[in-house]
Amino acid sequence: MLQRGPLIFLAVILAALVPFLLQIARPFLTAFILASILAIVMNPIKNWLTVRIHRPGVATFLTTSATVFLLGIILAFAGFVLTQELTAAYEALSRRSLEEDGWPTLVTRTADRVVGALATRLPINEGAIRAELLDRMKSITGFLLKNVGAAVSGVTSILITGVLVAIFLYFLLRHGEDWAERLAVLIPLDRRTTASLLRTVRDSVVANVNGVLAVAGGQGLLLSLGFWFVGLRSPLLWGAIGGLASIIPVVGCPMVWVPVVLAFVFMGSYWKALILGLWSALAVGSVDNVLRAFVVGAREKQHPILIALAVIGGTYAFGVLGILLGPLVVSLVAALLKELQKLILASAAAVSDGPGAQPPVRTVDK
Repeated sequence: MLQRGPLIFLAVILAALVPFLLQIARPFLTAFILASILAIVMNPIKNWLTVRIHRPGVATFLTTSATVFLLGIILAFAGFVLTQELTAAYEALSRRSLEEDGWPTLVTRTADRVVGALATRLPINEGAIRAELLDRMKSITGFLLKNVGAAVSGVTSILITGVLVAIFLYFLLRHGEDWAERLAVLIPLDRRTTASLLRTVRDSVVANVNGVLAVAGGQGLLLSLGFWFVGLRSPLLWGAIGGLASIIPVVGCPMVWVPVVLAFVFMGSYWKALILGLWSALAVGSVDNVLRAFVVGAREKQHPILIALAVIGGTYAFGVLGILLGPLVVSLVAALLKELQKLILASAAAVSDGPGAQPPVRTVDK
């Protein structure tokens, strides 16, 4: 017999300690969620290695090391090449600014040229447009300079998060399945329902990772095509960097193509800036909403529009992690509703078949 008194006492104490536990875990929450996602994706590889070498600890270490090494190489290569390309672009703009007697003069003359080109083709107030354009360009320049320090400090934060992800990944791969089984025992549901919910979580994570990879590939390919068309140096490289940046929703990909468009404007290549801006905003930008929704929705058996709304709402609620958490929450709610419907139908069937139920009437053919 289950003792209700001790059970209630322990449950109350646990509920009182949970808020303190969440406060303690809050600084490590992002790293833990990222490690959990990687653990779900890499767990089949770890199990395959375990079967081959019959040493779970070694298999876990090899899987963790390979994952960290692969991600580190990709990020280090992208950062190194991006630094080189940005340095070359900055030197070119610096030479142009020296020709124009400094950055303020370059910005002003660029604004004058853009307004003059528009005034010859459109019936606009040249003075008002010039003032507005100068104000916007100065705001963008000030924003970029202001956030240089934040970007540098963000590198340190990324390195610390990476170390925590590697540590969490090892322990999740090594003991994650055992922890999940222990957690399932605490859930007051039958084994089939608990297994179905855990399977929903796993499938949702895998589907969203596939969606992220599909969007990165699609946007990277389209960006490379646009960069090649306007004659940018190393279009495949910049497209690959844009694909990696697309992991960050909404602002990720524009962080790559918007500076290129602005550089073309400063260099006087207005048609190239216009073509690249329209291509990136319309064609490249639509890939995220369309491709991710279809890839994730196909695996989770959810409508693409629902997945797209879940991604947008999740990003608004949770930030970058909302790309994964939004569809995950929607899929989990759908699975819970499905299991709740099964329980209600089973309860209704049990009541109708109970001792007080009327036996079915049998008819005899005459």
